[in-house]
Amino acid sequence: MEDEKEKKKPFTNVFQKLKNILRRMSKKKRAEDEAARLAAEEEARRAEEEARKAAEEEQKRLIEEQAQKRAKEQAEVAKLMAEAEAAKEAKAKREADAKAKKEAEEAARLAASKAKSEKKKAAAKRAEEARKVASGEVGTKADQEKDRKYQEEVKRRAEQAKKRAEQDAEEEAEENASIDPVTGEKIATDEGPELPIYLSKYLKLVKTGDDIRVAISSIQAHPETSKNLVILGHNGFGTNRVGEDLARSYFELGFVKSDKIAKIKAKQLNKIGLEKLQGLKGGCLIIENAGLVSPQKLVEVIKDSGADANDYVVVLTGEIDSLARFFEQNQEVVDDFVYLIDIHKIKERGMSIIAKGYVKEKGYKADKSIIDRFKGALGTMEVGNIDRFLDYIDTVMKKCDDRESSNGDTGKKVITSEDFR
Repeated sequence: MEDEKEKKKPFTNVFQKLKNILRRMSKKKRAEDEAARLAAEEEARRAEEEARKAAEEEQKRLIEEQAQKRAKEQAEVAKLMAEAEAAKEAKAKREADAKAKKEAEEAARLAASKAKSEKKKAAAKRAEEARKVASGEVGTKADQEKDRKYQEEVKRRAEQAKKRAEQDAEEEAEENASIDPVTGEKIATDEGPELPIYLSKYLKLVKTGDDIRVAISSIQAHPETSKNLVILGHNGFGTNRVGEDLARSYFELGFVKSDKIAKIKAKQLNKIGLEKLQGLKGGCLIIENAGLVSPQKLVEVIKDSGADANDYVVVLTGEIDSLARFFEQNQEVVDDFVYLIDIHKIKERGMSIIAKGYVKEKGYKADKSIIDRFKGALGTMEVGNIDRFLDYIDTVMKKCDDRESSNGDTGKKVITSEDFR
């Protein structure tokens, strides 16, 4: 019976099962708890990340707002400073003009006083000489005639000396103008290429015409040399049309590969990146008032214009003082500019020569009275502003075309006084 009572130990029992169940429940609970913990941590991490990003965005927004505010404030300050500087310069100019006027008036007064005094002395001297002649204190009439002839001879010799000096100066200028700036040797400009008709209006200007002939003859003789140009005008502006005509001739004569021409003011050039000039490859860049180009920007432009880069010609226009300072401050690029076209001394007569040449170039006819009308308009323009002068002539030509068209005379191109209305 005891053997029957003695039971075989089961592999498992209810209690073990219960423990296993509890163990499994506990394990599941721990896994769920762990998953919940991890989920909470992930949620917290995400929330923290979103908060961080939001904070960064807010900080970025604040920085941008502050930067914009500072930029606006700086712009206002710069504007105020510029206005103050302009006012200061205007005041200084007014004071300088007033001082110059006062000095000129004083000089004129002194000159008039001196002339009056000398006139009185001369009159007194003549009276004294007359008295002496009358009283027999001086020589005879023959002696007086001899003295008069002597004075005339002295005057004649002085005039001859002055004329010879002027001729010598003209010959020296002509010789200098015919010197090749690349070699320093005399260059035969009359053997150069036939120049385009649109350059003719400048060729009769003594110095300017020589400069153009020398530049083109030299470039033809030394194609490996930099073809960059400097056009020296009366002002920092007003010679862009000269630059355009020379740039056109460069293409027509085969000095450049493209007929593209870009014009830009120095201050604008200082602000832009050179990628804006990529489309200019093989053409010409004209910089107005070049004395205001920053040294760093100039170096960049010269490098960009090289044959191994965008390969374009640089034409600088400006007035003598700013261009002189410009090259003094930019010694490293001085040798990149060999050719100078000097037009800064042009006056009314030179502008009339340009007007005659331009009218002929465009195929119009104009008599002396019309050229005089063009010349008369110069009083309303800045001295040496060729751009504005040619624009004015263009307007008159347009009126001529419109008038002839309305009258059925299209193509005659005869400018009359009606075209100035």
